[in-house]
Amino acid sequence: MTPTDIPLQQLRQTAAYAYTDVRQSSGSSSRGISAELDGDQGNEYAAELTADEGITVLERKLGLWSGMAIVVGSIIGSGIFSSPALILESVGSVGMSMMVWVIGAIVSLCGCAAYMELGTMLPRSGGEKEYLDVAFPKPRALLPFVFCLSIIAISFPSGLAADAVVTGVYFVYSASGKPASGHSEWTQRAIGLAVVVVCGLLHGLCSRTAIRIQNLLTVVKVLLLVLIVCVGTVGLANGLHSPRSNSFDSAFHGTSRNAHSYVSALFKVFFSYSGYTSLNYSIDELRNPVRNLPRAAMGGLVATTVLYILSNVAFFVVLSPEAIRGANTAVAGVFFTTAFSATWGQRIIPAFIGLAAFGNVLCATFSASRVIFEAAREGYLPFAQYLGSVNHRFQAPIYALAVSTILSAAFIVGPPPGEAYDFLIDIGGYPSWVFYGLSVVGLLIMRRTHKDLARPFRTWVSANVLTIATALFMCIVPFVKPEGAATSIPYWAAPLAATLFIAASIPMWYIQIVIRLGLDRSHYALKTQSLEGIK
Repeated sequence: MTPTDIPLQQLRQTAAYAYTDVRQSSGSSSRGISAELDGDQGNEYAAELTADEGITVLERKLGLWSGMAIVVGSIIGSGIFSSPALILESVGSVGMSMMVWVIGAIVSLCGCAAYMELGTMLPRSGGEKEYLDVAFPKPRALLPFVFCLSIIAISFPSGLAADAVVTGVYFVYSASGKPASGHSEWTQRAIGLAVVVVCGLLHGLCSRTAIRIQNLLTVVKVLLLVLIVCVGTVGLANGLHSPRSNSFDSAFHGTSRNAHSYVSALFKVFFSYSGYTSLNYSIDELRNPVRNLPRAAMGGLVATTVLYILSNVAFFVVLSPEAIRGANTAVAGVFFTTAFSATWGQRIIPAFIGLAAFGNVLCATFSASRVIFEAAREGYLPFAQYLGSVNHRFQAPIYALAVSTILSAAFIVGPPPGEAYDFLIDIGGYPSWVFYGLSVVGLLIMRRTHKDLARPFRTWVSANVLTIATALFMCIVPFVKPEGAATSIPYWAAPLAATLFIAASIPMWYIQIVIRLGLDRSHYALKTQSLEGIK
């Protein structure tokens, strides 16, 4: 089959072709076609078209289960094993802590549904960059550019750094038999640095092996959560050697009334649920994405949500609120130490939790590199000839992986000791919510401006409104002064730093897009010329 063998009308019926038409007619950044026909036909067509144009593309090597493993592996990371104590400390009570986790699940499911509509309607790698470009075409590529810089420079590397640091926390716990603190914090960071380097090398030099390791570690993460739930069930029946805690007595006693406390807690909850959009960033590598994207993303999020809620119940059944607060980021380690013998609870299980956090870094490294790769190919980044290239030998974006690794390493060593984990989550979460909200607003706009686009998956307006309202809350309240003792890092530091970076991205957009004509000289300009020939 060649591109000319496919009738023009059949091409126009595909979401990807409609997407290209929309972008060109609206004056947004040019991007070529990658037809998303059903099954092998779509994969074959896309491969042959790019081969005819002399363009090297990433192989479609992800099926439904690999895609779901990436989603589950991206969601289950350090958050569920480390943040329950921090969330409890923020909201003040066990009952409110559980409610925050439930609220986070509902909002995440609504957000996931919106991203499934966007991803199946505009099935191209890049995530929000693609959706913002179609929804907000003027000024040309402004919002996509600002998004790319924000997520590449802040959101992805800070999240990777947070997970890498927690990997170090649990490996140190496993080696020493007790939660790491004080002088060993830099040991945790050193391990975190090694983790991000190893993940970058794995994806760069042996990408298929990296995906297999991701799948394996995803199984480890799920089994760990299942084990936590089982231990909690046994504890509920008074089957453990330690007595059941009374955490749910007076469950709402001590509940905080400060709005900033809930924003801090929600940032950590949403960080724990984040990852359901990971396939949207690498959809070009997913086989039959219109069918597999909703199944993999929604299925992975629902399964993870059930495990998260039950795991939190298990924590409070086995541990008292005071024990959870004292555990800080090592709450899962203290949980297993209380439930099992010292050998299992302090040595073996923490090592597996460290591996689970390592798996999250591995999954996030994959997504982060793909955003850099696609942004470079579209002309948003300088040095596109390197950052947008695929290494022929290893079939991986080597330079994009290198940039992702370097930025993550900078976030690991940058924050001051003591509150690094909190700061990394807060600074990474703020710009994410800015663009979550704008993307869902764009989804509603496109329902009016681009009614002809095929929508294989459609979500309720009320779910979209809830996501937008949550984004507004998460973007405004961090600037409200919290009650309580001051911390070493000011409450406004993370949102202000993120806001200033977003503002500073605007003049950079003018230089790269307007003056240097980055989009017009992009890698995908060749594809547009080929598309005009087909028309």
